[in-house]
Amino acid sequence: EEDEEDEEEDEEEEEPRLKYQRLGNSVPEILKTESASSVHVHEKFVALGTHEGWIYILDFNGNEIRRFGAHTAIVNDMSFDRPGEFIASCSDDGTVVINGLYSAECESFTYQRPVKALALDPKFSRKGNRQFASGGLAQQLLLNEKGWFSNKDKVVHSGEGPIYSVAWADSLIAWANDMGVKIFDNATNKRITYIDRPEGSARPDLFRAHLCWETKSLLLIGWADFVKIAQVKERPAREGVAAAKYVEILAFFHTDFYISGLAPLGDLLVLLAYVVDEEQGAGKAERPELRIITRNNDELSSDALSMHGFERLTAKDYHLAHLAAESVFYIVSPRDIVVAR
Repeated sequence: EEDEEDEEEDEEEEEPRLKYQRLGNSVPEILKTESASSVHVHEKFVALGTHEGWIYILDFNGNEIRRFGAHTAIVNDMSFDRPGEFIASCSDDGTVVINGLYSAECESFTYQRPVKALALDPKFSRKGNRQFASGGLAQQLLLNEKGWFSNKDKVVHSGEGPIYSVAWADSLIAWANDMGVKIFDNATNKRITYIDRPEGSARPDLFRAHLCWETKSLLLIGWADFVKIAQVKERPAREGVAAAKYVEILAFFHTDFYISGLAPLGDLLVLLAYVVDEEQGAGKAERPELRIITRNNDELSSDALSMHGFERLTAKDYHLAHLAAESVFYIVSPRDIVVAR
């Protein structure tokens, strides 16, 4: 009998560490006629981008504060500056648009090819040169800045396939292309390193590359079915050799699912998992799962999420955004937003 009781206890599902709630108020109304394509979170508000080219600024209860008809095609990526005074967005229509959140300021930049990713300089609103980094199908990472008379684009890097993701922390800009992840130091105008995609990785365009600066020098990378954690360090100057930054890989592991997003949770990681059931074959997807794991890939909890229409969605249809200070996570599918805290 004791054995049976032990077994029953083992079978009891452990309490999920996070509580889930669908975001209501304006959100269901917006997603009745539009599909969510991107999400970005600031400590003041949530930005929701749609396939139809709109950007909605919401409060944390899902109430619409403002909206921008920024693009004529899908919103691929968005970025706030650190004070939350500006939001930048990019689209398959080839434009980057920067809107003031407390002013009528609006700037638009037109490129020839779809722009897939961008990042505002965190100090964008505080600096005169107003920089942003962007990239996409033109296969160039561009750094745009304000000059005396006009804005100009500097090509930081090109020629290794489309740019899939860009993330900026302090002076460090990271981006992902077909070869892997590169990091550039904007303060010294030098490329620091290249972090490769492991051999045998899934096609880079099928799964979005997720880059998350946990601190000013610690970069979390989640792409298809692998995670790398990279620490930027500095060798001190000595005997005529200038100080130089370099990268140390603190962790590297594969997952048994595809990664639709990753974020830190204290000393743990939160991964949005897209699980493929090999037996079911193509055509019917599983529910996505929010998994909490250690930094050497021990799973602590896993919660399956009933997102609207999950049966027909791919790994790229999901998005994860987080508010690090409060350990709040936003899981977004084309038709709804679920908040985990």
